[in-house]
Amino acid sequence: MRLRRLLIAPACALAFAAAQGGPKPIEFDFVAPVSDVANPYSREIWAKVTTPSGQTLTLPAYYADMGLYAVRVRPDEAGTYRFGAVSETTKGVRSSDLVVSLIPPAEVANTARTRLPAIMRNAGEPRLLQRSDGHPYIPVGANLAWAPDESPDTVAFYQKAFPAFARANLNWMRVWMADWDGLDLDWLPASMGPSPKPGRLSEDVAERWDRIIESAEENGVYVQVVLQHHGQYTTYNDSNWAQNPWNAANPGGFLRSPTDFFTDPNARLITLLKYRYIVARWGWSPAVLAWELFNEVHWTNAMREGHEADVARWHSAMADYIRSVDAYGHLITTSTENLRSPVYEKMDYCQPHLYASNMVAGARAFAQGYASLGKPAFYGEAGNDHEAVPAEAIKAGLDLVPPVWASIMGQGDLAAQPWDGWNVLGTNRLGELGSVIRFLAVNGVAAQRGLGPFSCVVECAARVPLKIVAGEVWQRRAPLETEYPLDGREPIEAAEVAATLVGNRASVADGYPDRATYRLDMPRDTTMRVRVDSRAEAGGGLRVSLDGSIVAAHRWAGGTAPMDPVVLEFPVAKGRRTLLLEDPGPDWIGIAEIDTGLDQPALALIGRRNERFIEAWIWNRAGLYALGQPKPVAGTAAIDNVAAGTWKVTWWDAARGAPSGTLVVKHPGGTLRLETPPIGRYAAVALSLVP
Repeated sequence: MRLRRLLIAPACALAFAAAQGGPKPIEFDFVAPVSDVANPYSREIWAKVTTPSGQTLTLPAYYADMGLYAVRVRPDEAGTYRFGAVSETTKGVRSSDLVVSLIPPAEVANTARTRLPAIMRNAGEPRLLQRSDGHPYIPVGANLAWAPDESPDTVAFYQKAFPAFARANLNWMRVWMADWDGLDLDWLPASMGPSPKPGRLSEDVAERWDRIIESAEENGVYVQVVLQHHGQYTTYNDSNWAQNPWNAANPGGFLRSPTDFFTDPNARLITLLKYRYIVARWGWSPAVLAWELFNEVHWTNAMREGHEADVARWHSAMADYIRSVDAYGHLITTSTENLRSPVYEKMDYCQPHLYASNMVAGARAFAQGYASLGKPAFYGEAGNDHEAVPAEAIKAGLDLVPPVWASIMGQGDLAAQPWDGWNVLGTNRLGELGSVIRFLAVNGVAAQRGLGPFSCVVECAARVPLKIVAGEVWQRRAPLETEYPLDGREPIEAAEVAATLVGNRASVADGYPDRATYRLDMPRDTTMRVRVDSRAEAGGGLRVSLDGSIVAAHRWAGGTAPMDPVVLEFPVAKGRRTLLLEDPGPDWIGIAEIDTGLDQPALALIGRRNERFIEAWIWNRAGLYALGQPKPVAGTAAIDNVAAGTWKVTWWDAARGAPSGTLVVKHPGGTLRLETPPIGRYAAVALSLVP
């Protein structure tokens, strides 16, 4: 262990290592006097350190094994850091000054300053983040929540992943403190021996995190550190409760229910002290983007069984405490689906997750609450669990990057983050993902204000069937009522096309939709088809009405076996029509698509715009997820209400991550007809009005 080596290493060598060993913390180590507190991890010891500029920081110290305590300082200045007075508190109340035995040196001359600016909220733009040097920060990266099974060395996996991300200009990664991966401080996998007793922590795990954070710092990739995950405290989804060392059913455990984690005084105190340790040991690094308190807390028993208020109080208490001990002010977040949940009250930004049937549509919008949200929000996980993409296309990684492009062409300002970062690495699509952040940087998108989502028709000879594809999956929201265009535009409301309709009164009362209404301007007579591909074990039904008259209906019996898809077919006449889909029960059904019987241009365009700037992403509907090399299609985008003047148009090769051509267009005002290059999968374009 590093601290065992410390006891025999010359003091001058240690100071030199801190100065010359790259972006490592300034560290002072000491022995504290004996205390009547039996657990050394429970002691709240503080140390003052004076920086080269003369600022005195009061920092939490942590127990560093073998009777030693340590305090770590961010090396953000060149010059001499000096160790100062030490004190101790008990439950936050100052109790005494301490006389400690310092392991020399008492001063460290630092020359290797950390290169990374810290990340913070943007004071002037509440939905944005920025770096401490004033530049905008737009996170683009992927989840690597844990090392894959085929990687026996967790730390080595991340030490390879960070430089790979950096080479692709990616600047975000999300890593869990997962027990099965040997990254949970108080819950070990069997291969690492028994878990520590409640309140104690694993030095072996901590040393793994030392190397992970140092590698992130060295490579300039920010890490969102996930402190807890839902499986630890649920008996529902992905449950690990039976193995939890704090479960009273296990030796040494003390919680009788997963719900107790949020209210039990002992659990709260131990958790607070663990978070203090985490801040003390790794809070030095600006590479820590944020402390994420919980992954998908809505799946815990407490949330599912009606105790959201308890969960919200827990989050608020933890956030308050972390801020009280984190001298460097790292951001704090959590992940849950409802942006209006009180769980988010004291979070710095919101982290919903997205697993939609139509990820391109879903990534453009948020389920609820975004319009009134006064803080940043972006999808921390964007995955393909429900998406109707061929398995071979998923294996090839073709589905990974398109939702990221879509996310920056919708309601939000920040990019969605792919869940399957393992496949981003495995299919070598890091550069393709990095193309997104280069597009944003080169075209100065972060400097634009008031960008709003839009879509326009891209006229082209190639046509494809016009299908209204399911968007949301199991989202609480009001029943959809939308004017759905049939000319090839992609409305922002496509994210809300119901994949699931419920027929159970309790589900309706819980906020899930039981119907969806589409107002359609049919250009000709046609035959429509609604395809249903799933239903509840209790069964379900679908009733289809056109202009108030029932035109098709079906009821499914219950059962556990997967159902064969059923297609309901009915004629629709030309003209203004209102299509209503309802589930009369007894339970839910899954709607895969509505085939309108019409066709539309093969190219689609979505984007954001203000009066002086337009960004857009154009994709080939037939080629986006095609295996092999899709046939390119060119067309003309008809962008309406474009201001008169000279516009600079920069086409972006999204696969190569660089501009593919720039032209200047003199536009008289009104509809701008923009010729596209041939597009096999997708391309992007930025238009700026020249002053």
